[in-house]
Amino acid sequence: MTDYDIALIAALVLLGASLLMVFGAVTGNRSAAPGLALFVFGGLVLYYATTISGGGSLAEDIPKVFYRLYASIF
Repeated sequence: MTDYDIALIAALVLLGASLLMVFGAVTGNRSAAPGLALFVFGGLVLYYATTISGGGSLAEDIPKVFYRLYASIF
């Protein structure tokens, strides 16, 4: 797996977790600041992934990255 793959997976996991944190904070009447901070950090990691990519479309790479991760584990 390349650095691009790792950065893209990390960004997607961070963005997904941040959305869950924000939704949980809104429904539980808590502060959404930690979730928003995680969202910003995930966005920065996603920006880093796009800057180190060799070109191409980011949307096309998302399923391929998860297939490569699955293939490297099993």
